[in-house]
Amino acid sequence: MAARSERWCCGLVSVAIVATALVGCSTGSKKPRSAAAVSLATVDPDSAINVDGGRVSVRSPVGWQREPRSSDCIVRYMPPRKTYPSVSVTASDPPAGIAEVTAENHAAFVAAVAEQLASTFTAGGKSTLLRKPAAVTLGSHLGVAWAAPGTAKVEGLKQPIERSSVAIVTAGRMYTVEARAPKGKLDDAGRAAARGVAAGIAGPATEEEATLAVDEPAAADPSADAASTPADDPPTE
Repeated sequence: MAARSERWCCGLVSVAIVATALVGCSTGSKKPRSAAAVSLATVDPDSAINVDGGRVSVRSPVGWQREPRSSDCIVRYMPPRKTYPSVSVTASDPPAGIAEVTAENHAAFVAAVAEQLASTFTAGGKSTLLRKPAAVTLGSHLGVAWAAPGTAKVEGLKQPIERSSVAIVTAGRMYTVEARAPKGKLDDAGRAAARGVAAGIAGPATEEEATLAVDEPAAADPSADAASTPADDPPTE
């Protein structure tokens, strides 16, 4: 795969954030204040790939292509002939007690994600989030969306970036899909691409449906170390 002049890989991002409010109600017995349906990019059914040990399948936005990734994410996409935005998917264990997200525990899921963000990233006791966690509907999934700033290394130089993320829980795992681009360059199409990928996460594709092997590694990038090591620095105060 052709090398690109800029790399937006899935490593740790230098970002300090703290959620100052747990969105909606704090109990799982009430519905979130807002679970709005959002704009979703169409995904390509022929691009299905089984990932995360074969637990789920993911699909690229139509017209996008699979790109080299770091070990921190399970897949990464970029539009052709462009260096941004990138859309990456990471997998992790869901918040304790949430094996799936339903209408009954949607608010609790949003609150748990907000709490994780608050406990992990802080900067002078103030939130640096561009948008606090909020409930969203992503196709058949009930999820949470938020946005944060960060920095990434581009050709060895730190540059500010914008990150728009959504997370869902399925197959007992939490999948976070993030769109990122240089500051001021992340548009609605990039956000819709990430949300479309999240909405398209489904059970494993059959052998006939899957065009790529389970967890097939991305092609090596001969021009940079970004394909195998995190491109971003650890969080700083």
